[in-house]
Formats: sequence, C-alpha cells, structure tokens
Amino acid sequence: MTVSRTWMSGRLVGAGVIGAAVVGAGLLVPGSALAATTCAAPPGGPAEVTRVDGPAACGATTDGTGGAWSLGESGVGFAEAGAGATVGAAGFAGGVGAGESRGGRLLAVGYGVESLALGLLDEPGTALVVTGPRSQAFVGDADDPVLCEGELAATINFATGSGCVVAGAFRYVTPTAP
Repeated sequence: MTVSRTWMSGRLVGAGVIGAAVVGAGLLVPGSALAATTCAAPPGGPAEVTRVDGPAACGATTDGTGGAWSLGESGVGFAEAGAGATVGAAGFAGGVGAGESRGGRLLAVGYGVESLALGLLDEPGTALVVTGPRSQAFVGDADDPVLCEGELAATINFATGSGCVVAGAFRYVTPTAP
C-alpha cells in the first residue's frame, strides 16, 4: 500500500507542477498564441504530426503509449513521448521548446530570440525547462548534465533534484547537478 501511495503522490505532484507551469505560461503568453500552430499525438496509437506555418512550427511524436503535445507561436515546439510519457513543448516569439521522454513527464518552453529549452528524460520522472531570450537550458537524467546559460533560464529534474536558475548576473546550480 505504501508503494501505491508514493507512486500516486509522485504522479499528483508531477501533474500539479506541469499544470501550474501551463497555467502560468498561459497568463504570460500573448492572446495571439490562441491562433498558434499546434500538434497533438495523444496516447492510443503511434503517431507523428508535423506542421509548419510561416515562422511557427510544431511536431509531436508518440509510440502510442505516451502523449505528446506542442505549440509554436512565431517559434518552434517539438515533443516526443514513449513508454507512457507525457511531454509538452512550446516555442514563442522566436524561441524553441523541445522535449523528449521515455516514461516521464516533461514540459519545455522557449520564449524569445535565441532561446532554447531542451529537456530529455530517459527514465520515469518529472522535469521542467524554461528559457527567455538569448538563453539555453537543458535537463537530463542522472548521468547527463544540467545546463543553464544566458540571461534568463531555469530547469529542474524533480526525480534527481538537479536544476539551475539564471537571471541576469544571478546564477544558481543545485549541489546535485554535475
């Protein structure tokens, strides 16, 4: 019974974090994002969806067990999910958000020119990657580095406790990050 509660509470925390990030992004995103290019590959069957519309593009790929959703609003979003993963990615105003997971929950959001939010999870877990203009953030599993560079970037892998935050001259990297 303890294993079940731990598993369920981990899922609830992960869903809560991703939900809060999506709601927060929704409050910050301009109204024009409602007309953004979107791609969806929900669980149920293998799928690969790609759309390009001027400066906006999106891609979503799943093996059928996971779900991938992406959005591009004058930017690029790409999400790939497998082994039951849930992945969301968005690129706004020239930014790129790209996420790929096997069995985890991941959200990657890039906003602004020269912005790259890249998330990779090869094992179950939950991660969040967010970048602003002229910034890069990356998250990986235990053997992969956590990287935040530029003017505004943040990432956290909740499974490993690794993360970083960069805001102007401020830079913080968790002690658990390689």
